[in-house]
Amino acid sequence: MQSHLRLLRAYLSDLWRKTPKLLSIALVLLLVSSITEGIGILMLIPIIDMMTDQNNAIPSWISTFTEKLSLSLLSVLMIFFLLLCIRAIVIYYRERVMLQIRLQFSDSLRKQLFESFLFASWSSRSQTANHQAIEQLTHGVNRVGMTTFFMLKLLTLLALFSAYAVVSVSVAPIALLLTCVFSLLLLLIFRKIFTLAFEFGSGLTNSNQKLYQQVMIFLEGMKSVKACAHEAYQLEAFEKSQQALRSNQQRYHNATTLRQLCIQSLSAMVICALVYVGIRFWQFGVTELAILVVMFSRMMPMFSEFQNNVQQLLHMLPAFADITKTISDNTQSSENRTYLPINFPLHSLSLDQVSFQYADVPIINNLSVQFPLNQVTLLTGPSGQGKTTLIDMLASLLEPSEGRVLLDDHPLLPEQRLAWRKQISYLTQDGFLFNGTIKDNVLFGEQANDDDIWHVLKLCQAHFVERLPQQLESVIGDSGNGLSGGEKQRIVLARALLRKRPLLILDEATNALDSHTELHIFELLQQLKCSTTIVLVSHSEQAHRFADNVITVK
Repeated sequence: MQSHLRLLRAYLSDLWRKTPKLLSIALVLLLVSSITEGIGILMLIPIIDMMTDQNNAIPSWISTFTEKLSLSLLSVLMIFFLLLCIRAIVIYYRERVMLQIRLQFSDSLRKQLFESFLFASWSSRSQTANHQAIEQLTHGVNRVGMTTFFMLKLLTLLALFSAYAVVSVSVAPIALLLTCVFSLLLLLIFRKIFTLAFEFGSGLTNSNQKLYQQVMIFLEGMKSVKACAHEAYQLEAFEKSQQALRSNQQRYHNATTLRQLCIQSLSAMVICALVYVGIRFWQFGVTELAILVVMFSRMMPMFSEFQNNVQQLLHMLPAFADITKTISDNTQSSENRTYLPINFPLHSLSLDQVSFQYADVPIINNLSVQFPLNQVTLLTGPSGQGKTTLIDMLASLLEPSEGRVLLDDHPLLPEQRLAWRKQISYLTQDGFLFNGTIKDNVLFGEQANDDDIWHVLKLCQAHFVERLPQQLESVIGDSGNGLSGGEKQRIVLARALLRKRPLLILDEATNALDSHTELHIFELLQQLKCSTTIVLVSHSEQAHRFADNVITVK
């Protein structure tokens, strides 16, 4: 329970940091609405009294107040109507503010989570499961938004219950006493469900992530699934993940509805007993009994809803815990975001006695490599020997466990890494394409006109774009679905050339091209080297003919 309270405090603290102004406004509106609610309840008492025409059936201070003001039934009803209108207006603005709080908090948390992913070190980020990140950024943040909703509802109920409690002390203390005693008994009876709510919430987070994982496996391996006729196997695995999620939701829903059924049944029994005892033994008049029943019947559902909101809050909190843990982990591995300008080296670029290991397994050990400026350097050798790791260290995506990146014999500093990457055009091995137009995929955040785009597309032999009905505005699917492997590679190569940076790194940039096109690309690289230092990873035999330097990584 203490861990739940710590998590709740952390959530409330984060909520206040992200929405202090809106929360302050909401609290003021809650106070005003509770005051109008309390006054409205008090106004019911003289109305009932006037309608029943009983003497001394209401507190003397209320009857004295109405007599001094000489209020008629019509006057009291007008005041009551005015209070209801004011309360309705306050509630209208209160609900709008509460919605803004929920949306602003969700947006702020989602942005913070996304930012933590963006600036986490590549070595850390590459070890994080994509399905977990997607679940947190979508369903997880939405669940935290619902946590905010239930938290605000709790505040509303507390304000209303306080108003009813103040009125009950004056006009129906027995109703307040019965509500408190009955509420405590229900808390003792259903105390275990609060623990179950948190456990079900944790299970829901895990079930959702497993379902997202199954979807990601299918989407990323769709072609392999169909080629191997594994549709039935994938459907069965998806149904199992879905069944686990549904089972968790059903068990939690059953526990919640059973609690509500018990509370409603017991509340009805207490109200009936209260009416019977009030008339038979306590000799209550109609006004007194009506006030007692109204106060109890209004306060008891508030407590029931309060308990339900606490339960829902505990059910949602695991999503907040999961997200904040990810943000914390990403922040701990976050790169230095200081932007210290750096000039491209004039004389030398090298890796000096670098070492690197993955999960305590050495990949590169005490290796020094020179990359002559304005030349084509080819890295070759058997697969799995660390060629991609070397260029990742050169691009400062990975930090050597030992050794340094040297620019004109000066080590690259952590605060210079962002500035260094801005001087690099890196075509990665996966050839990333996204769902968008060909133009957007080539630009990828760069600024260029259509003539520049057509120029680099022609340099990369991407003549197929001219034959498309919408040419540059043609939309390609996720990961370039609808394009051949060679066409995809031409698009990403054009993107790399459009960037026009002094260092061009190409990781297996021609492995999907035919020999004729590959030959053209290598000839193009030879022309570019007068203004660009080129580092090429390739297993192609043709690459050796055009490389100025060949480094075999063993």
